[in-house]
Amino acid sequence: MLKKIAIAAAMIIASGAFVSAHADSNTQLNSSASTTTNNSVSEGIANAGATVNISSNPAWASALPGSNWISFTDTGNPSDASFYTVPNGTAVTFTQTFNLNGTVTGATLSVLADDTAAVILNGVTIYNAALGGSYPTCSSQPIGCLINTEGAFTFSNLAPYLNDNGVNTLQFVVYQEAGSSYGLDYSGNITTAPEPASLGLLAAGLIGVALIGRKRFALEN
Repeated sequence: MLKKIAIAAAMIIASGAFVSAHADSNTQLNSSASTTTNNSVSEGIANAGATVNISSNPAWASALPGSNWISFTDTGNPSDASFYTVPNGTAVTFTQTFNLNGTVTGATLSVLADDTAAVILNGVTIYNAALGGSYPTCSSQPIGCLINTEGAFTFSNLAPYLNDNGVNTLQFVVYQEAGSSYGLDYSGNITTAPEPASLGLLAAGLIGVALIGRKRFALEN
């Protein structure tokens, strides 16, 4: 039995790189009523409420894969009976928190907003909203609500600000600059690989068990 434990420990040490390469985990980032919070109530904004999935303005791009257009009330489609026009100058922060466990090996994030949005990752602003620009249909430059004004963030944009092991906070400050509809849509993915150190600790633990058992066996005999 002790021999089997020692062999298992040796196998873990020898195959650590293989395990790291083949046991990556994915963390999804998607805007939705269930994953995204907002601060509209604490800011005292009219019609403030918990985050809701909204029907989109017909002029907007379709929701990104796996996500929904969201807001703090019904602010998407002006044809809705309960549609609320957000006053110009309004800024609401939408937040998603998530945990990572391991080294970040891949990261992507796509963002749409009406009128525009700033993106903040763990307290660092990685994109400033396109304020004071032209708004024929939301922002005329990223980040806006159309496919050609989608904000696209890659590994090099995101990885420097991610906490490999622990809690991460992703925030979007969405601004109303010119007009009726208002909303946010985002979708992303973070890939992590297990830390080689954790595999080493597991192997060391198994070796320790084997040594203790061997010593006990020697004392009893």
